[in-house]
Amino acid sequence: MRLAESQLRRIIREELLAEASMTPLEARHHDIRFEMRKWRDKVKIVALQGEEEIGWIAADLIPHEYMRVWEVTQSSVEKRGLGPLLYDLAMDAVAPDSLASDRHTVSYSARQVWDYYLNNRGDVRHLQLDDPYNTLTPTDRDNYQQRSALRWGGELEDSSLSKAYMKRSGGTPTLDTLQGMGIIDVIHHPRRP
Repeated sequence: MRLAESQLRRIIREELLAEASMTPLEARHHDIRFEMRKWRDKVKIVALQGEEEIGWIAADLIPHEYMRVWEVTQSSVEKRGLGPLLYDLAMDAVAPDSLASDRHTVSYSARQVWDYYLNNRGDVRHLQLDDPYNTLTPTDRDNYQQRSALRWGGELEDSSLSKAYMKRSGGTPTLDTLQGMGIIDVIHHPRRP
C-alpha cells in the first residue's frame, strides 16, 4: 500500500507532536511550575521557569443556554512540547465542562494539537458542535460559532476545530499529577479581571 505524500506528512506531524509533548515529570525535571487562576467564567494557566513566563493558555466560558463549553481564547509557548501539556491542563481546569478551540481563529500549531486530540487520544472524548445555521442538526442546543473550522476548510463534521473535548474519565489527571508533585498553584478569584 502506497501512502500519498499528504498522508505521509500528516503521519510525520502527528508523530512529532506525540514525541514533543512534555509530560508533568519532564516539566518538573526542567524546573517548570504552573500557576492556574480561575474565575467563574475564565481560566488562565501560566508556565514559569524561575520567574520567567515560558507559556500560557487562557479559556473563557462561551455564553450558551444549553451547554457549558469553554473556548481557548489565547495561548503562547516558548518551550518545545509545553503546548500540549498546557492544553491538557486547561481541559482539566474546566472539567466537568468541555474545552474547544477558539471559535474565530486558530494557528497551525494549535490546530495540530486539536487534530491530535481527535485522532490519537483515546483518553479524550469529543462532542460535535453545530454551526449557528443548523448545518448538522435541526436543534439550536449544540449551535456554536464555527469560523475556525470553516477557515481551515473541509467538512464541518470532519474538522477537529468543530468539536469540544473532555477527558473520558471525567477526572482531572494532569492537574492531579501536577498537584501531587507540588508544582502548581491554583488560585480561585471571586470576580473576573
